[in-house]
Amino acid sequence: MARRFALALVATLALLLGAFLVMRSLRAPKSGAPAAPAPRPTAVVPPTPIPARNVTLFFESKAGDGVLHPEARDVPAASDDVAFLRSVAAGVVEGPRSEDLMRPLPDGWTLRGAYLLRDGVAVLDLAPPHAPAPPEAPASGTAAAPAAPAPPAYVRWQAGGHEEDTAVQAFAVTVGKNMTGVTRVVLLVAGEPADTLAGHVDLAHPIAPDFTRAAEETPRPAQAAPPTPTPTAEPTATPSPAPVKTPRQTKPPPRPKGETT
Repeated sequence: MARRFALALVATLALLLGAFLVMRSLRAPKSGAPAAPAPRPTAVVPPTPIPARNVTLFFESKAGDGVLHPEARDVPAASDDVAFLRSVAAGVVEGPRSEDLMRPLPDGWTLRGAYLLRDGVAVLDLAPPHAPAPPEAPASGTAAAPAAPAPPAYVRWQAGGHEEDTAVQAFAVTVGKNMTGVTRVVLLVAGEPADTLAGHVDLAHPIAPDFTRAAEETPRPAQAAPPTPTPTAEPTATPSPAPVKTPRQTKPPPRPKGETT
């Protein structure tokens, strides 16, 4: 009985040892197995460039000729007419990039929004710069009820009639030239209807573009740089070869008659 138990125990141990060896051989890497592929870096895909659309903006010249001169400009291509109107009007507010032209509005003015109405009316909402806030009054000993916030104050544009009329027509002519369906332009100030921008031009009614003030010329590029002259090599004088004198051949004297060679 003890012998049988010993044999069964030896057999069990042999089976366990064999199973352990088999599991170890399965876990060990095989010599001929291919190595795991190394991780490859992810390729960086550059962003897709936004397509541009060429427009023509109109600004007054520094020469003071009273004419609106065209300037070519690339703006992002818009998905609809309202977005395109906003891009064109924002370019006018930004001003020209050529040093020969002038901005229609002073620094600090921005475009709050642009809208299209029926019957070919475009609405441009302009915002003048904010006026500096007044100094706060010193606090008194008694607590007072908080005052309602005052509406923002804006800096009034101090300009003459010609400057204001030119600014209004810069918007009207530019929008009318780039959007054939627009025939009139309404200008708002800070989201509200305005009687005027600087006290001279009546904005109570839509403004029709005066195309007679637009110069009929090729739009100048926004950033025109003079071409760099290409250096040319100066021609060098090449000496002409000296003429080679060849010996002059003389005719042999005539032989006397009857002489043979």
